[in-house]
Amino acid sequence: MKSTSTDTAYQERDVQVGAGAEAAGRKARVHPAVPAGLIAGSYVLALLLQLAGAPTAVLSVALLMRIVGCVLLCTSLFWRPWQKVTGVLVTLVVPALANILWNRELSGEDTMALRVLADVLQLVCVVGGGAWLWWTRRKG
Repeated sequence: MKSTSTDTAYQERDVQVGAGAEAAGRKARVHPAVPAGLIAGSYVLALLLQLAGAPTAVLSVALLMRIVGCVLLCTSLFWRPWQKVTGVLVTLVVPALANILWNRELSGEDTMALRVLADVLQLVCVVGGGAWLWWTRRKG
């Protein structure tokens, strides 16, 4: 098959400065708003479901959203590897560890202020991490 000037133009467009060798020739399949939105929206959904009195099994939908968002983040071409690791740590691992710590060590009726503090910390990590991912994505 004969190469045309259109094929060459597409190849040159795909190999941009800073795009990296692995991204050469690959096109993004998912818009960068999808992983960032799934990650940030998952905590908001969980909060709304919790306030509505949904059972714990329904709250797992929000966790599933966050996990899918992190998987899409890790397979995306819009972030560098260190940004992907930081995004997963800030939006998935740190809030999960805070929740596990709360459930094991700090739960009690007299520590309601600590629970509110833990919820605010989780909100800042998840929503702030999603916003940070959005602002640090590669444009182009």
